[in-house]
Amino acid sequence: MNKYALILAGGKGTRLWPISTEKKPKQFLNLYGNEIMINETIRRIEEIFDYENIFIIINEQQSDLAYRYIHNRIPRENIIIEPESKNTAMCIFYATLKIKKIKSDGIITVLSSDHYIEEKDKLQESIITAMELAMCNENLVTIGITPTYPATGFGYIKYSNTENKDYYSVIEFKEKPQYGKALEYIKSNCYAWNSGMFIWKIGSILKSFKDYLPNIYKFKDKIYASVNTDKEQKIVKEIYKKIENISIDKGILEKANNVKMIRGNFKWMDIGNIKDFFEIHERETNNNIIIGNLIIAKETSNTNILNKNDELLITIGLENVNIIKDNKVCIVCNKENINDLPQILEKIKLEEKYKKYL
Repeated sequence: MNKYALILAGGKGTRLWPISTEKKPKQFLNLYGNEIMINETIRRIEEIFDYENIFIIINEQQSDLAYRYIHNRIPRENIIIEPESKNTAMCIFYATLKIKKIKSDGIITVLSSDHYIEEKDKLQESIITAMELAMCNENLVTIGITPTYPATGFGYIKYSNTENKDYYSVIEFKEKPQYGKALEYIKSNCYAWNSGMFIWKIGSILKSFKDYLPNIYKFKDKIYASVNTDKEQKIVKEIYKKIENISIDKGILEKANNVKMIRGNFKWMDIGNIKDFFEIHERETNNNIIIGNLIIAKETSNTNILNKNDELLITIGLENVNIIKDNKVCIVCNKENINDLPQILEKIKLEEKYKKYL
């Protein structure tokens, strides 16, 4: 069976502002390793997928960035452009039909472009195991990550044991919880982090759209017929305006009874916000995380500092603080208050004088 990878790369990365901006969102940034995040994702899977079978879906506003920065071994016709963002259900539906039309039936592994993953060999083992499971019957397969702390920034998967120790049956998906609820999930030993990685046959996921998202599925034939014609862009744009904004989790996976989970035994992190960004970096003396140049930290402890500017940054006598200097923005806040940043960002969007910093 043909094997395809679909990398979702249309996010705006607003929760990681000011590191990630509208002009250059996080998937096009080098936040760790040697490559921008989207190319790190490609490198993790290039040993199990041919380059011509790796597809990337982005939104129209990011097309220039995609063509400029995405690994040049990926055929440019494999970069799928959405006319607008309508969440993961629609982008997966459109990309699946396009892959089926220009390639053929097969099995698709859906990945995110903005995740941090160590031990790529273990990731590859998980994907291979998941593909084998997805080829059985009509299974929709996800990779769950064993929680290491009560994270409030990730979704969770509740699962039950099966007779086969290689996988679990998914009971339900849970949205990002409050801390107390996340702690309950951890203690119960029957929840995993939702990694956002999904594996299924093209036929299986299209049947699921038909069963659970008929208002999207009804456009199947029209989209499929338009693919690789001069009418594709116009037709898809018109259809997108009519489509509801819904995630694949809410639209299908929470309703389906054929969802299976395998456990991913590798270090994983969805770099969704500033706290997650600092978590993937090593701590130095006095439990500080120091990223960038021209930084002097004196009598400073338990503090995270990022300085991307060519200006000297000095701290004296600080404790439990986040300092971020990037893209002409400087943020200094107590660690406990970093979650207030999205509210500040919403206010900034309303002020004309601040919009150039977005």
